[in-house]
Amino acid sequence: MNPTSQLMTLRVLSGAFIGGIAIIAALMFFVAPETVLPQPWVLAVLLGLVATTAVVSLVMVGQVPAASEDDTVGAMLGKVQPVHILRLALMEAPAILAVVLLFLADEPSWVTVAVAAVPTILLMLLLVFPHQGVLRRYEQALDSGGAHTRFTDKLLGHAA
Repeated sequence: MNPTSQLMTLRVLSGAFIGGIAIIAALMFFVAPETVLPQPWVLAVLLGLVATTAVVSLVMVGQVPAASEDDTVGAMLGKVQPVHILRLALMEAPAILAVVLLFLADEPSWVTVAVAAVPTILLMLLLVFPHQGVLRRYEQALDSGGAHTRFTDKLLGHAA
């Protein structure tokens, strides 16, 4: 069974956000090649923001509107996709802030961006990239009104 084209679209979108962070982090190595640890307050702010955005992103799954029994996969995806995009945008915020802090630092270093980008990428792959676990969370939100959508199975190509 192969994933549906709707799932592949969601995965490409997610990959673009995640890849964008990786590209920005790689570019910062050439922009600020010094290897200097940022000040402790910068580390605390960035890592705290990474943790906060991860938790808020998980809570945002509950904002997916409930589906009805007769909703098509496309209709369900229409309910999931806006929340999914907001989760992606929210989770990339620490990496964007790290770029700003890099340029504000007395000694700019690529390490500042890496401190936020690496855990952000890992958490996005774990919590937002549409694999089975993430799809099941969306399915629970869609089924919250009493419907039994089988959203995950349909997107993964396990159901007709």
